[in-house]
Amino acid sequence: MIIKARDLYTQSLNFTIVSDDVTLGQSTVQYEVRRYVDTRNLTRVSSFVVTCTQRLVLPNANPFLPDGDQIAGFFGYPALLTNKICLTDPNEIIETMTLIDYSPKTLNTSVTSSQSNMNSTSSTISQQYSSGSSTAQTNSYGTSSSLGFSGSMSLSSFGFSDSMSSSTDDSSSSETSSGTTQGNAIDNGAQYSSASSMAIKDWGSYAQLDSGNTIPTWIWGQEYPWNLIQFRYEDNNENIILPDYVVDRLYDGTQVYPPSELSQFGVNFVSKAAWLVTPKAGVAGAEQISFQHTLTYCTATHQLLESALVASIDTLAPIVYPPTGTTPTLLDLPVLALDPIGMSNGAALVGFVPGQFDVAPASGAAFAITAESNLMLVRGSGFTDIMTTDFSEGAVQMTLYFKLLESSGNISLSLKHWVNTGGTCELAIVINGTTSITKYVNAPEAGSGGDNVLVVPLRCKDFTSVDYCDFLQFGLNTVTLTLTSTSSPAATYTLQAMAVG
Repeated sequence: MIIKARDLYTQSLNFTIVSDDVTLGQSTVQYEVRRYVDTRNLTRVSSFVVTCTQRLVLPNANPFLPDGDQIAGFFGYPALLTNKICLTDPNEIIETMTLIDYSPKTLNTSVTSSQSNMNSTSSTISQQYSSGSSTAQTNSYGTSSSLGFSGSMSLSSFGFSDSMSSSTDDSSSSETSSGTTQGNAIDNGAQYSSASSMAIKDWGSYAQLDSGNTIPTWIWGQEYPWNLIQFRYEDNNENIILPDYVVDRLYDGTQVYPPSELSQFGVNFVSKAAWLVTPKAGVAGAEQISFQHTLTYCTATHQLLESALVASIDTLAPIVYPPTGTTPTLLDLPVLALDPIGMSNGAALVGFVPGQFDVAPASGAAFAITAESNLMLVRGSGFTDIMTTDFSEGAVQMTLYFKLLESSGNISLSLKHWVNTGGTCELAIVINGTTSITKYVNAPEAGSGGDNVLVVPLRCKDFTSVDYCDFLQFGLNTVTLTLTSTSSPAATYTLQAMAVG
């Protein structure tokens, strides 16, 4: 079984490229969303990196025939197209949107490759040897002498002194040593490196941006033997004006030459762009965006007419996906961006404390909170205050979102909650829309007492346990909680924390 972790962040679609009820080709699109905590400018802003990758497959409507018949022209082959990817905001939830990367930027007819192989072997052997004796001897000798005289005369207080000394030292030494040193060293190494880059043969690609630097458009076109990006203008007869050197590439007076191989067989191009999207504050459950793809497609023909080469271009009407009037595919940014539970990520834990909500609950309105670990998202409504309700706004409803990539570990849902004024609350739990479980809450707040913690097994692989179950699935899982008061007067309920793991 193959499961790719990257698929957890991806939403994909395929659509057929159709113009005037004629199928031209296929397009595959993948949208990938990752949560990004922007800490630039000494702030903390929760944003999303949204990446769109689109592949266009447009074959030649006239299949290639490997025969040698005389050819008077080549008709309706792919020659020029533009592809625009536009990120749209149908619910007006985007605060800022910045295009941070796109590719290809410029791609033309060049092929480069490099490869190097290096093998090295070295061997070093060193040997030192000396023999002899070691002798050290030191001889020293010295002499010294001194002579002194002093005197005085009473008449004039005159005095003098004189002294003389001398010394001589001498020494000599000699030393001889011997030793033996021997060593060996062998070193072997091998290295291989390879790098290559390839561009589309005889075609070119150029990217341009709109004035807001958010919408990229790629222009793909044949550059050899006929550069349609440069030569696409018509004369009065609706024929393309081609310079003589281009005509010579297409017709030598006897034979009509084909277009590029891509034009003969069809094109397969990929465009990619990434945006940094920051939603507005106070948006709960509506953080959804969509995309619009617009393709303009041109086919070309060059043929002999009355012994002269003529060329023409047929530009089809722009092809828009999703079609005008249809519902676009919406991307739920916080759900797509969730990381999977388990493996090295551990369990998902949400503590309902002020300051950590995406949108805080108030007067029964919608709220949303994402775990600091980005492993779980909780959306709901019905609380009259920060996760406390007296049910004056009706029943409380919450939906938990989390993802899984493994199927072996035991996983439970844990709730830390209580009733404040007595009474009983009924908690209806629906797992992935299929399994229903009902629990009751009537324990008052007791600090860390076990009565305040409700544990619901979601997956238990112990065959000997009465709790054996497996309600979960690979990928996205949802757990819906509906809380109502079954007592009169209604109980007051508080939810402090929630965990899945």
